[in-house]
Parts: sequence; structure tokens; C-alpha cells
Amino acid sequence: MTTSGDTARLSALNAVLRVLVRHANLLLPQPFEELADAVAAIVPFHRIAVLVPEGPDHRRVYAVTRGTRQPVVFGGRTAVVPAVMRRVYVEQLPYFVDDTRQGLEIDRAAAEVGALSYVVFPVRSGDGKGTQRVIAELVLTFPEVGGARRAPASLLQEIADVLGSTLERAFRLARVRRLAMILKTSGDAMLAWDREGRITDANDAALVLTGRPRDQLIGTPIIELLGPLPDGRGPLELAASAGRSPSTEMTDRIALAPGVRLDLFARSMTPARALRRIVVAATITAVEDDPLVAAHALLRDLSHVVAAEEEASARLSRIHELEEQHRTLLDNAPLIIFRLDPGTGELVYLNRHAERLLGVPMNEALATPGFLRAAHADADGAQCFDDAVARARQSGGKASSDGEPRRPSGVPRPPPYEARLLRRNDDAITARGTVYPLLSEGGELVAIEGLLVDVSAEHAARTRLVQNDRLATLGTLAAGVAHEINNPAAFILLGLDMLDRLLKGAGITMEPTAAQGAAELLHELRDSIRRIVDIARDLRLFASPPAADNGRRSVIDVNRTVESALSLTRGQIIERAQLCRHLDEVPPVLMEDGRLAQVVVNLLVNAAQAIPKAYGREQSITVSTRSDGRTVEIEVRDTGVGIPKEILSRIWQPFFTTKSADLGTGLGLSISREIVEKAGGRIWAESPAIGHSGNGPADGGPGASFVISLPAAGRGELVTPILSPLPRTLSARVRVLVVEDEASLARALGDELGRLHQVTVVSSAMEALTALDDRAFDVILCDLRMPGMSGEALYTRVAESDPAHARCFIFMTGVGFGADVERFLAGSGRPVLEKPFSADDALEEIVRVVNRNNAAKH
Repeated sequence: MTTSGDTARLSALNAVLRVLVRHANLLLPQPFEELADAVAAIVPFHRIAVLVPEGPDHRRVYAVTRGTRQPVVFGGRTAVVPAVMRRVYVEQLPYFVDDTRQGLEIDRAAAEVGALSYVVFPVRSGDGKGTQRVIAELVLTFPEVGGARRAPASLLQEIADVLGSTLERAFRLARVRRLAMILKTSGDAMLAWDREGRITDANDAALVLTGRPRDQLIGTPIIELLGPLPDGRGPLELAASAGRSPSTEMTDRIALAPGVRLDLFARSMTPARALRRIVVAATITAVEDDPLVAAHALLRDLSHVVAAEEEASARLSRIHELEEQHRTLLDNAPLIIFRLDPGTGELVYLNRHAERLLGVPMNEALATPGFLRAAHADADGAQCFDDAVARARQSGGKASSDGEPRRPSGVPRPPPYEARLLRRNDDAITARGTVYPLLSEGGELVAIEGLLVDVSAEHAARTRLVQNDRLATLGTLAAGVAHEINNPAAFILLGLDMLDRLLKGAGITMEPTAAQGAAELLHELRDSIRRIVDIARDLRLFASPPAADNGRRSVIDVNRTVESALSLTRGQIIERAQLCRHLDEVPPVLMEDGRLAQVVVNLLVNAAQAIPKAYGREQSITVSTRSDGRTVEIEVRDTGVGIPKEILSRIWQPFFTTKSADLGTGLGLSISREIVEKAGGRIWAESPAIGHSGNGPADGGPGASFVISLPAAGRGELVTPILSPLPRTLSARVRVLVVEDEASLARALGDELGRLHQVTVVSSAMEALTALDDRAFDVILCDLRMPGMSGEALYTRVAESDPAHARCFIFMTGVGFGADVERFLAGSGRPVLEKPFSADDALEEIVRVVNRNNAAKH
């Protein structure tokens, strides 16, 4: 007899079964909604859900919520509850929660969305052998506390058991559908072929890779697509062997290592549809239990990989080429590059230029312990090298080969040092050395590197700059000394003229002998003063630096220059040797001012230093000049120690010297040759072979001779124009303004000129401007160098306001002109009286200026 309860139960089950019959996949939104409606007809739940295990820690949730509460995401994930898992999956019993507000954290979360109680039923599926296993959970939640207990548990469990087989089929269909989607959308081509070697299936990627539509690809022999395997067999042979061989042997013979490279012959996308070769990575596997498929292959297009490999190969070749170029660059770089072992400090690398620079074969240098340290010529240089290596060692930790070497980040390169390096069978060179550490990424010291740069030329240039700077300073001092000498010298000469005139004046009677003695004394005093002035002029000429306008040349009086050099070196010569002059009349030469004097002074000083004081007073230094009309030769010969034959060719090299450091730097002869050759000449040395002369120290040595040969500039014969003789006096007295800050000279000059003219004397340029404002002058005798406003500045100011007075200027100076003064004088066109000058010289210049200005007026 069927009761009403049984009828309701059967009705509910039939409703669920109708939903399951209509839908193969229950885990889709629409079928699940229909299932929820069928269950809701008999149980008023809040939410119904199916939870499918996914991994050890999560479950996939398929749920429908009744009411207005926010629904869960269909197909979302939730965490596993261990208590539920044990109850439902292990014990296969329902799990009840009567009040979610008192439960676990996940229960309290359910309470927040309106579920105050719930029940979980195991969803079971049989394996066909009487064994059931739980494959999912059926969950119903209720909006009231204890609602789950009032639900028909047995009916709901039956519904859960009915769902088991349907859900398992749904799982399988979903998995197949996902796999099919993966195969369809995979970027790797997949092919299958039968035992006849014809393709039976292919995914979309295979169609794209082979360039054939599906209807053309299916049935195509695999041998048309794939080239031979690495063992020489083709894919057709694989298919044949698959059909004849036992499964184990077949698998061994057919299955290849994943990713083996094969050639695939594909149709191009061009209208001609020509075949093109593509390299693919193939994984081919035999199929045993499918009568339609012998093997299938997974093919991955390696075109981009092959292109990348070809590019990498090209880059590797380029890297090798660059490495070779880099090695060549290092070998040819004009410096020594080395690397030291951080532990032993010995050489592990040395570039080829070191071999050329030091004259030592590279293999020998690398095999010589402490080679670089021993290459330093001086103990100080070797110590600097040791200190630099020690600093490099302290920059890192223990030596390591891990990581690429690098210089320490943020650590400045150590300061360089300079030292002399020995060269085999040659002179030492000056080098600048830098030593620095190479560190790994971990900061560990892996090597010590360094550079040694040949700076001999730079060192020579720097030394020459220092010498030029000293000469410039000496020239400045000489100019100041000349000014201080020439001003009183000018006063003395004027005073001697006045004294001579007084002694010869009316009313002065002297005994003839006394008069003659006074005249001779005055003459000697004049000569002495002139000699003082000449020495000051010679010193200034010698000490002047090279011209700033790229070596402007001037006509040089050779004998006058030699005399100047002799006057400067006389003090060094007379205490060692007798001085002999043989100066023929020779034409002038073209050179920079002061450069010839510098060369001759260098040769005279060398000659004096070549004669030791122990040789006695019978030694000599002979200076001679001669000319054949085309060239002028200056010879300096001494009877000193001579020059050994083995070093005769090296005396012209910079820094080569046999003297002690306090006697020279080894640059004198090098600079002298440079000066002479720059002027178009040449210089050479001669010395008899030492040991063959037979002279001992008491009689002097073999001696040496230095000869300078310069092209002659011509005699420059003076052509005297035929002019009317210039009168020494004027027909009338003229107004003369004397501007001189030296009081005694100004007073003497005023007295001398005042005998013939009206003279006004002022001591500064400002007083001169006041005087010029008060009255007009016919002549203005103005000193060039004065405190405050100079004579040049005074002239410029007067020329701007009163050009007529500017034409009356005659400048006086006791110093060398210099480039700036020469430019000024050339621009102004005014005459110059060099101090010391006589009263007659000044009177003659006054006559010239007055006559010239008078002629200009008419």
C-alpha cells in the first residue's frame, strides 16, 4: 500500500530525475536552476549547492540562492573544512550545523548572508563492483536556527545518491570538453597517423603550421610532412614497426626524446603554395590500443628559435671578432696594461705594447718573478708600485673566481704615481702608473689591474714649461732691474756730461796732466756705466720667454749675441779656464729674440762645467764665429773631460745627463737643438775618443766642440738717403714738458735741456695733465713706466682730447719694450729714447719732432 509520504517522495525523486535526463551536464547554470526548483518543491531551503573537491585544500562551488541575498559566484572556490571532510568523505554520513552563529569562521560567514543552519550530504557514485565513493557534497542552508534538522534527511540523501552518476558523467564530459578546447587552442601542432602512415587527425595549430586545410591534411602521408628522424628512419617506418612489434619494443623504437628536431615541409601562404622547410621540435609517441592510430606527434615551430640561434651564432662570431679586435687594441694601445694575481702579486697578463716599450719579450716578462717591480728604475718608484698594489689588495676580501670581475662601485680610481721604467738596451722612460682592484659581485678581490703610460714627452714638456716660467719670471725681474739700473745710469751719464762741460768751462784752470787724467776718468766712467747697461740688457734678452705670436723672428747680430752670452757667463768661466774669442765679421741670422743667446749660454755653461777645477788654470774655452756667406757657424770648444763615444749620440735626448741633479736636468742640449732646428739650422758635437789623446787630468782632457750652423739672413747694407743735415739746435727756444718720476734724472734732464729751451718738469702723469691744461708745449718728453698712470695711458688720454699735443710726445724708457709696448709704439708712431741717453740725443730728437710738426702745419 502506498502512503501519501511515499507518493511525495517518489514525486520529488521523479522531478529530480527528469532534470537529470534532460541535461547531460548538471554543472551549468540553467540545469542547476532547474534542479534547485525541483528540490525547492519539497524543501524550503535558503541555498542549495554542490561542492566538488579540487585539490587538497579547496572545493569548487556550484550554488543557487533563494531570496534577495547576494548569491555566490557560480563555479567559485571555497576552503576545505576538515570536520566536514572527515564526516562526509570518510564516514559518508550527513553533517549538520544547527546554529551557524556558534560555529566555525566559515559558519559565521554563512550566517552573515542569512544561512543560520545547514546540512551536508555525501554525493556517492559506485564503481560497478558494489563499492561507493564520495565524489561531491550536496549542501542545503536554511534561514532559521535548526531548520536543517527539520528537513527530510533520508529523501535528500536519496536525491544526493541519484546525483552521483550524473555528476560523475558531467565531470567526465567537462574534462573532455576542456581537453578538446586545449587541443583546439594550443599553439603547438598535434598530428596522429595510422599504421599506413596517413594522417587521421590534426588540431587547428597543425593546419596553420602545415599550411593545409583539414580536408586536404587528413589522409596525407606523414612522410610528405616530416623529414627523417635522427636515426635515419622516417615516420612511415615508425608506423610499420608499430604494427609488427610487441608493445615494449615498439615503444622503445618509436618514442623519441621530447623536443627532437625534425624538418617539416609546409605549404607557403603565397598563391603558388610552394613547399617550405620548417624546423620543428617533435615529441612522437606510439599508440598501442587504438586500431586507427599508430602514433601521434606534438610539433612545436622552432623557426624563431632557429632564427635566434643563427642570430646568436652571428653574435657569438661577432663577439669573437670583437674579442680579437679588443685584444689587438689592447696590444697596440700606447700604454702598458697588466693584471696581477691578487694572492702572489705576480703577472698573469701583459699586453704586447709592453714588449715594444720595455724591450722584453712578453713570455719572458710573464715568467720573471717580480718583473714589473724590477722594471722600476728607482727605489722610490718601486716603493710607489708596492704601495699601489697594497692599496688594491685592501679594497677587497679573499680572492674568488665567482662572479664577473668589476671595479668597486663608488670607489674612486687610486691616484696615479710617476716613476722611471728601465728599457732593455736603451734609456729609461718616465711613466705614470695606476693600479686598481677588480672585485666580484660579492665584493671579493679577484684580480689587480693597472696601467703604465709613457709620459716622457709630457714630462719633458712640463719641465720645459717650468723652465719657460722661470725664464719669464727672470725676464720680469730683469726688466725691473734694468729699469732700476737705467734710470740712475741715465742720471749718471747726464751728470758726467755736465761735469765734463764744467771742467772745460771758462774760468776753470787745470794742470795738463790733471786735465788729461780727469778726461780719461770721465771716459772710463762712461764706459763702465754703458757696460752695466749692456749687462742688464743682455740679461733681459736672454731671460725673455719665447714670443707669444708663434715664434716671430727678427734679425739677430750674431757677434753681438755671442758677446752678450759671454758677459753673462764670464763669472763661471774665468775661475776654470781662459776665454778666447775669434769672432769674424759675419752676416746676421733670423731667429726669435733671445733664443740664440739662450743656446750659446747653454753651450758656454756646459763647457765651463766640463772643466774640473783640479785641471788647473791652463785650460781654455774658445768661442769663434765664421761664415761662408750662406751659413753662419758658431763654435764653442773646451779642453774639458770630453764626451765618451758610447753616449755621444744620446746627449741630445731629453733628461739625459751625466751631471748631478744640482747641475742640470738634462734638457739644456735638447732644448738648444730644438731652438736651432726651428730656426732652420743644425747643431752637432765632436769629441776625440777618450783614452787616445794621452792627456791626463793635470793637462786637461780630450775636450769637446759644439758647432751651431744657421742660414745667413744677408748683411742688410744700410742705404743712407741724401738729406739736408739736421741742425742740432733750433732758431728759437721751444717749450718742453719733462714727465719723469725719478727726481734726480728729471732735475738733470731739466738742467741740460734748459740751456737751450724753456723746460717744465713734473713727476707724474696727473701733474702733466694739469700743466697741459694751463699752457701749450712744443715737445713732451714722457717716461713710459711711472707709478699711477703710465706714459702709455697719459698719451692715450691726451690723444683723445688734444691730438696736436699727442704729436709732441717723445717717450723715454729704461726697460725692454715687450710685445704690448711694441704694439703701442707702432700704433702711436712716436719716437723713443732708451735710457741711458745723452743730452745731445735728447736735443736731436727734440729738433726732429719740432721740425716735423712745423712741416705738417705748412
